[in-house]
Amino acid sequence: MRGTVDQAVEAVRGSGATVLDLSDRRLRRVRESVRDLTALTSLDLSGNQLIELPDWLSELTALTDLDLRGNPLTELPESFGNLTALTRLDLRVTQLTRLPESLGNLTALTALHLWGNPLTELPESFGNLTALTDLDLSGNRLTRLPEWFGNLTALTSLHLRGNQLTELPESFGNLAALTRLDLENNRLTELPASFANLIALTDLDLRGNRLTELPGNLPKQITSVGAGVVRFRGNS
Repeated sequence: MRGTVDQAVEAVRGSGATVLDLSDRRLRRVRESVRDLTALTSLDLSGNQLIELPDWLSELTALTDLDLRGNPLTELPESFGNLTALTRLDLRVTQLTRLPESLGNLTALTALHLWGNPLTELPESFGNLTALTDLDLSGNRLTRLPEWFGNLTALTSLHLRGNQLTELPESFGNLAALTRLDLENNRLTELPASFANLIALTDLDLRGNRLTELPGNLPKQITSVGAGVVRFRGNS
């Protein structure tokens, strides 16, 4: 059985460890005692009852991995952008309605998970996250992606299922490193001409859209499986 929060914090402080797991503790606030653990590289606060984050969290500038999934957070403080060492950020199944512009400062991020939030738009600074290789925006309320989305050229895995996208920007074709793309359950009626540039794709899901026929501008390595517009999986 795990000890108390205070015991967990003291254990890290006493040992000089850099990983702190405070998941599933029913926490309503982040304990002030965590503030002094400035050497932390990994902090797990998932499965708690946090509705806000303290500004001092931004002082933990050594963090590379931060897990906040399953908390009822509605926003992130602007100071969040000071966590510039982060490479992995998990914000799945929170209640975020917006993201701060300062998120664009997190240029070391390679994995960002935002599945299951009520986001309707992304801040323009999001286009600065050019190191991202894994991005999950599934289950939000996005109706469009801006042209700057094409700046995210390092992406290899992109999940957009369960949004309300009616179109993709022409710049989407810049994402030539993508190997996996999930667009299931959106409202797409066509794909931009630049879609043919996605020459690395091996796994593409277009189910549940409003495409009436197999688009002619699919990358040449993608083949249809079954009848109609279902799931298309590329051959290796």
